[in-house]
Amino acid sequence: FSPWLANGNISVRQIMHAVGEYEQKNGANESTYWIYVELLWREYFQLYSLRFGSKLFAFDGIASTSPLTSFYPGRFKQWCTGTTAYPIVNACMKQLNQTGYMSNRGRQLVASCLVNELSVDWRFGAAYFQQQLIDYDVAANWGNWQYIAGVGADARPNRHFNLLKQSQMYDPNNEFIKTWQGDITAPIDSLDAADWPQSS
Repeated sequence: FSPWLANGNISVRQIMHAVGEYEQKNGANESTYWIYVELLWREYFQLYSLRFGSKLFAFDGIASTSPLTSFYPGRFKQWCTGTTAYPIVNACMKQLNQTGYMSNRGRQLVASCLVNELSVDWRFGAAYFQQQLIDYDVAANWGNWQYIAGVGADARPNRHFNLLKQSQMYDPNNEFIKTWQGDITAPIDSLDAADWPQSS
């Protein structure tokens, strides 16, 4: 539903009405539950953006301390092009670049990678998503990035996903990674600070 919600072609109320009708005829299930939960999160971030305004785009978000990240052009480029050292991240980013879409789980994993493994300022990731996503929504995008970066409403530090464990849980046979050629990896920082190639 996300592209149609983002473009205003359908409303949350319409979806919830349809889910309610479906559950009356067929009974509730795990999928209908998760539609409801994700729509609540979406509405939460709409109110969050109204409440905090321009802080939605601030480096330190609504937190009292700034994250320990910076901007590393080489790392950011690897992340954008899906050529990092992390196959699951590469697969997700290549899917995003080719289709304009990425699953919610994928979005969390690539955001965690950018912030925690690559130590890149979360705002560059949020801006890249803004450029690429067909279902881009200002509030949900920037609010979720703040959440992962630890500067949002639930500002727990170290919201860090174990990428290998996540790959084993959600792609145990590497089907997704192989489909999107995520297994083509590169070491972090192949260039030094002056853009000279580093030996492998």
